[in-house]
Amino acid sequence: MVHKPAPELFVCCALYVGCLLYSFYKNYELSNENLINYYSLDTGWYIFNYRRRDDFDWEWEHYIGFIERQGMYFLVHVVVMELARRVCAKHISTVLTIFGLVLIYRMYNVPVLMVILVQGLSFYFGNPTKYYRRTIWAKTFLWIALINYFKVWYFYDKLNVHLNIHNDQLLELSLITSWNVIKCTSFCLDKAREAPSKEHYGLHDMMAYLLYFPLFLMGPAIVYSRFKTIHNNFQRVMEPHSFPDRMWTLAKRLMMAWFWALVMLAGQHFLYVNLIQQDLALLQHVNLWALYGLGFLMGQFFCIKYVVFYGVGIAFGRFDGIDMPDKPICIARVNQYSDMWKFFDRSLYEFLFKYIYTELCTKTSALPRKILASLATFAFIYIWHGVFLFILIWSLINWVCILFERLVNHCTPADSRWRPIIGTHVFIPSVLSNFFFFASENVGYIYLQRTYTEGIRNYVGLYVASYCFYQTGQLVKIMQTNRAIEERRMK
Repeated sequence: MVHKPAPELFVCCALYVGCLLYSFYKNYELSNENLINYYSLDTGWYIFNYRRRDDFDWEWEHYIGFIERQGMYFLVHVVVMELARRVCAKHISTVLTIFGLVLIYRMYNVPVLMVILVQGLSFYFGNPTKYYRRTIWAKTFLWIALINYFKVWYFYDKLNVHLNIHNDQLLELSLITSWNVIKCTSFCLDKAREAPSKEHYGLHDMMAYLLYFPLFLMGPAIVYSRFKTIHNNFQRVMEPHSFPDRMWTLAKRLMMAWFWALVMLAGQHFLYVNLIQQDLALLQHVNLWALYGLGFLMGQFFCIKYVVFYGVGIAFGRFDGIDMPDKPICIARVNQYSDMWKFFDRSLYEFLFKYIYTELCTKTSALPRKILASLATFAFIYIWHGVFLFILIWSLINWVCILFERLVNHCTPADSRWRPIIGTHVFIPSVLSNFFFFASENVGYIYLQRTYTEGIRNYVGLYVASYCFYQTGQLVKIMQTNRAIEERRMK
């Protein structure tokens, strides 16, 4: 039977939206010239009456600069892939490898090209059959350790000089090599699983996977079993077969990514999310509506950013016939943080689940083994993102909260009122943990301190708003389930 949402869910949804709008207004009031570093902001678009634009999100600004400098290569990629489709479709891995090597040389230089080649070759060769999987994981952790060493202790002041590149290119190399660790591990472990056939597991297949330009810098880092579908779908692609139809589909997807990029850029003129979080003294005493609204906006801007990053890669991947995952879920409707891990960065979750969690436990494993498997998964998340204190705190709180979330789900029926009542207490620290990741440990500490030490009245207010948030997410889930059931009935 189709489950009908309770009236309480609609009331909670209305209250949730009202709370958001008011908190947005409080952040708009803060976004003015009184903020520290205000006059260092970008001058902004003249159509907004010369309001400055918050350009303190280095990741976003770097991506915009990369598109401005190297965006033409996306068009070249389309031309190369279409020619390969018509002339040498069976040799697509060779085409992608050559094209990728040429692009790296043109965008950077020979030393950078050598770093990327050495990384791929080091994974592909030197793997004894008897200890194949152990060797691959040893190489994975060695490369992560090497990347973290240069990232944390030996980064801007020396490495860019040795490689003869500027700081922006060094950041790009750090991102590329980090993504490639996941890709190399996925390729090699899949190769071990499919040992009898070994089809599409040559060196040129691996390099094509690593050098595929639309996913090269900002991801998503899809597992190799997804990328390998290009060999079956390149001639009979999943998209409409005619070139004009496929180009129109690609254009619509890129226009959607461009729309969200404009939303991001326009929003930065009115809500100085990244600038406000620089003023720790302000966060210590600012109105709680503004404080928690700022936290929500941090998450929402982060979400939009990755919808753009991944949306571009997914659009080109599907155009080329790759079985790409869906774009990140909107975090404004996620009420269980296990769903955040599953449906935000779906590619990273697929890697973690396929190669770490399910290798350490199964559905029938004992509870302690499952807990240790989840701990190992979050430990990998920590070291892969970088061995920084704020990453450690973020990972640890997320791990603990997901364990408590599972406990709540196990002890309360899905339609019980007790699930949101208890689950909201777990939901709050799950959300707070992200402020360590979005900003810094200092900002995260302020949120924890003001949430749990400023009196029961303040916590109850936050709890009521979070309860409405939780129930709104439940309402969306029910509506999506009903829609899926109706679609199946129509078929």
